[in-house]
Amino acid sequence: MLKTYVINLKRRNDRLQFVKEQLDQLGIVFERVNAVDGNDLSADQRELYDQKKFALECKRQLVNGEIGCALSHRAVWQQMVADKIPYALILEDDVRLKSELVSLLADSECYEAFDFLNLTLKKPIYDIDHASVKFCLDNKHLIRPALWQSRHFWRNMEKSAIVKWRIFRLHQLANGMIACECDPAPSLACCYILSLHGAISFLATSEKLFYPIDKVWHHSGGLLKQAFLLDPLAYQAFDSDINNRTRFNLSLVQKIRRYFVKGRRWRRRLDIVRLYGWKRL
Repeated sequence: MLKTYVINLKRRNDRLQFVKEQLDQLGIVFERVNAVDGNDLSADQRELYDQKKFALECKRQLVNGEIGCALSHRAVWQQMVADKIPYALILEDDVRLKSELVSLLADSECYEAFDFLNLTLKKPIYDIDHASVKFCLDNKHLIRPALWQSRHFWRNMEKSAIVKWRIFRLHQLANGMIACECDPAPSLACCYILSLHGAISFLATSEKLFYPIDKVWHHSGGLLKQAFLLDPLAYQAFDSDINNRTRFNLSLVQKIRRYFVKGRRWRRRLDIVRLYGWKRL
């Protein structure tokens, strides 16, 4: 079985038991990773974030729980690198899992085509039209058409989402599931599979942050192949423990500053051209 990590706060044994019961039932052995508590951060840990830039980027103040969450995921990535783990399943302790997860993990060909495979999907922010996917699969249209080719069904496939994204390739996995190679990949970090190469890239990108940790893969370089499953295998079962994330209105001066400091995802965008070519944009 794939190496599996569960991120869990020491004071949240209830959540550990919740995810443990599911994993035990599925026969998945896991290693618990002690999450960093946002209520007990050191000065050095707070330095992970540029808090002024975060406020301009996200139009709200950074909260301590987000720092703890970021440090916790980084701890898993660091452990992968230290132990040279080629691929790992990473879970937060509030995730509800579907039994089909076992068949995905049983065949390495289902996930080794990707550096990052998100097993969850947050609708309607990230959504995809299933009928258009079926049409493309039935007609063997598995690669995003070039600029001069018809994209009618491909654009229908993408337009359900609120976020602007591109699907570059459809993968029919050995277990019958469909993986969609894309950019940006869904920004929800409760359940994903990560390669060692991905862990190295994510660590380099997150040395100094100004956005939530689940947007690291939007900014990471390293020619990472990223994807999500058409039918998610995991869902957040509880409301987040990270509270007080309230947006505010920017002043005119802040809006001007935001224009110049807002993250443009340049590394990832250049990699997209290198991975798929300008004709697929």
